[in-house]
Amino acid sequence: MIKVYNKKIQINNNIFIVLIRENKEIPNNIIAYDYYGNEVWKINDIVCAKVLRGYDNIIKKSENVLVAYCELGIIFEIDIFKKIVIHKNYMR
Repeated sequence: MIKVYNKKIQINNNIFIVLIRENKEIPNNIIAYDYYGNEVWKINDIVCAKVLRGYDNIIKKSENVLVAYCELGIIFEIDIFKKIVIHKNYMR
């Protein structure tokens, strides 16, 4: 049986960010949607990882900053609207 865990964060009235998790790692599993359900970006569009990895958690830090926790122990602070990495922190 596959256990699916979804977490949704509403940034403003127009952007929704969804984290999709299962029992196993799902690469590129943070997706931003607009109000109409159209995909705006996936996490790898911003972090530009050479090898796609999954993410464990997301936190809304402010109206335009999302914190994404990679399964490898890397924490990315992302500007959602500019689509850039503001800060990268290694936990290991």
